[in-house]
Amino acid sequence: MNDDLTGLLRDWPFDGDRLQARIVPMSEEREVLQIRVELGILQMEMEGRPDGGADRLSSVESRVAENPDFEIDETLAGELRSEAVQVHQRYVAFSTLEAYELVVRDTTRNLRVFDLCRDHAIRAEDRAVLEQFRPQVIATRARAASLVAIRERASSDARNILEAAINDIRHAMPEGAEDPPEIAMLEGMRDVLQPQLPSSQRHDLEQRLFAAIASENYELAAILRDELRQM
Repeated sequence: MNDDLTGLLRDWPFDGDRLQARIVPMSEEREVLQIRVELGILQMEMEGRPDGGADRLSSVESRVAENPDFEIDETLAGELRSEAVQVHQRYVAFSTLEAYELVVRDTTRNLRVFDLCRDHAIRAEDRAVLEQFRPQVIATRARAASLVAIRERASSDARNILEAAINDIRHAMPEGAEDPPEIAMLEGMRDVLQPQLPSSQRHDLEQRLFAAIASENYELAAILRDELRQM
C-alpha cells in the first residue's frame, strides 16, 4: 500500500482564493466529501457525523425522547458543539458545490443541536452560547431552501421560505434588539423575487381598486385586488 499523497495533492493543487470541495465516489454505496486545504485534503462523510464517529446528536435525541427531563451536562454540551462545528464546515462546502438540499439538511441538524442545548443544558452558558449563531444558521438554511425552490421554478414558495425565516429570526431575538444583518440579506432576496408591475400600471389598478371600494362595488374590488396580487 502506497501512503504517499504527493501525486494526489499535485493532481488537485491548492487555490487560496476560493474554497475547493468535491464529492468523490468511493464505491457504489459510498461517497465522501473532500475539501482541499493548504496542507492537504480533508475528507468527510456525507451523512451523520462528518468524521465518521459516533453520532452524538442522534444519541442525545434518543435519550431526550426516552426522558423529556434529561439534562445535558457541561461535557456533553461541549461534545455537541464540537460536532456542530464539523457539520458547519461540511455545509459550507456543500454550499460551494451548490448542493443546496444537503445544506438544508445540515443546517436543520445544527438547529436541532441549538434547541437541545437551549432546552436541556444544565449550565446557563451552555444554554446561551449557541444562540448567537441562530440567525446565521436560519438564514443559511432559508437561502439554500429558497434556491432549491427557484430551481423548481417555484418563486412564490421561495418568497414564503424567506419570509418565514425573517419571522423566525425576529421571534428568537430578545425584545428590543436590533435586527441582525441576516435580516437585510433575506429581505433583499425576498424583494428581488417579488414580482414588480410598471409603476403606471400599478397606479392605475390601485386607483380603480380605491374607486370600486368607495362606490361599494366589492365584487369589482375583489377582482382588481386579485389581479394586483397575481401580477
